[in-house]
Amino acid sequence: HVYRADPIDLGPDSLLWRWAGDNRLSFTGLSAGILQLMHPGLGAGVVQHSAFFTEPWDRIIRSLPEILGVVYDGPEAETTGHRVRDYHRRIKGVDDQGRRYSALAPETFWWAHATFQFAVEGVVDRFDPHRLRDDEREQLYREGIEWYRRYGVSMRPVPATRGEFGEVWDRTCTDVLEMTAAAERAVDM
Repeated sequence: HVYRADPIDLGPDSLLWRWAGDNRLSFTGLSAGILQLMHPGLGAGVVQHSAFFTEPWDRIIRSLPEILGVVYDGPEAETTGHRVRDYHRRIKGVDDQGRRYSALAPETFWWAHATFQFAVEGVVDRFDPHRLRDDEREQLYREGIEWYRRYGVSMRPVPATRGEFGEVWDRTCTDVLEMTAAAERAVDM
């Protein structure tokens, strides 16, 4: 089933607004990056189309403000999201095992977003004195769906609830992720 997300406000009163731009996100960012690179399509795309391995910090510093702008740019947030999406239009090809990939394949694009969603939740769980109640965890997840919706990519892979997200997360980690050449290089760095 395709999740139908009606737009919601991500203003200063939202939980995502509170934590997505938190500087402590850098503590969870490395694991999010490795999880992205372990996805076969993402890993191949980074190796074949990105300057990540020649200028990793510059690449991160160029990307994060716009990714976070999809949360914080107010009335321009959706425009920012579409611009981020459009940067990925030409990122496609064949990986080193002969599998076709596209950065805009919904499951691939969603996985990149899911790692950011997971990282933001990790900031709260690991470094914030606030303990998320179940309803707040669900709210934070719904706000993450809005973050993803603003990219204008298919909603097909988006789990409807935080519980379903956990199931898809676990299944992806078990059945999809692998030690790609990109992930191996990143770990060696």
